[in-house]
Amino acid sequence: MEDPSLEEVPNYANPEFDVIREGLRHGYHENDQQAIKHLVAAWQANRETRIAAWIAQKEADLRMAEEAEEACRLLMEEEEAVARAEAEREQKEMEKKKPKMNTFTPGTFVADVLVHPPSPYTLQKLNTYDFVELWYFSLASRMDAAKFSNKSQADDTFGISMVDDHLTICSITSVRASRSVLPDHELPFPEFLRAKNCFLEHARKADWPTENLDALAKFFWCMENHLLIQLPLVEKIILTYTACIRPDWHRELKAGRGYDILVTNQHLLSMIS
Repeated sequence: MEDPSLEEVPNYANPEFDVIREGLRHGYHENDQQAIKHLVAAWQANRETRIAAWIAQKEADLRMAEEAEEACRLLMEEEEAVARAEAEREQKEMEKKKPKMNTFTPGTFVADVLVHPPSPYTLQKLNTYDFVELWYFSLASRMDAAKFSNKSQADDTFGISMVDDHLTICSITSVRASRSVLPDHELPFPEFLRAKNCFLEHARKADWPTENLDALAKFFWCMENHLLIQLPLVEKIILTYTACIRPDWHRELKAGRGYDILVTNQHLLSMIS
């Protein structure tokens, strides 16, 4: 909106105003000069009204600008306060997460038998509640993992992993599967029995739900002591059934359709037999 005070008075003597002047002459019995005078007076009165409105609008705009500036200043101060509080909170969290070296019990000594833990890849699978082959809990796998874990230098090679639908960067040893891995159904049956015990122990250490751990323990017990145990090739049948069920159970749990793994599907077992 332009400043009305800068406007110039129209020249009402021009031909484009002939019709208006003619109407004033006939309506008010005035001559041409009187009609022009009335037109100028009306325009000036209108301009004064518009000038007052323009000034009021400018003052209102100025107030709004000042209020917006004040609101912006307050918002910036609030955001800065929140940022400072967040920085302080993060600093406290970092202090909490700093590595702390545990102490020891005086007088105790190392165990007679040192048990090698599974590989970082295996432990990562347990921490994300994913399926992992029982071979990773075998002695051969743990001995293989020990070759790389008993080193003072850090592994600075990183890879990308998907955790809870988010991409994360982590050590390549925690995302790289072993080239020597065997599927469950190819394990020797005695090795399968030993590996499942190690698996259950490390799943417990990874804080798997007690209900799930109990179901898996009973599932393995049922497989080990199934009524088919006297049949030919029973060990291969049991291993194949287990190899089919366990990965499917994990997939269904992830999808929110978990079922009771302890309940044996006799039809599926018969088909495998």
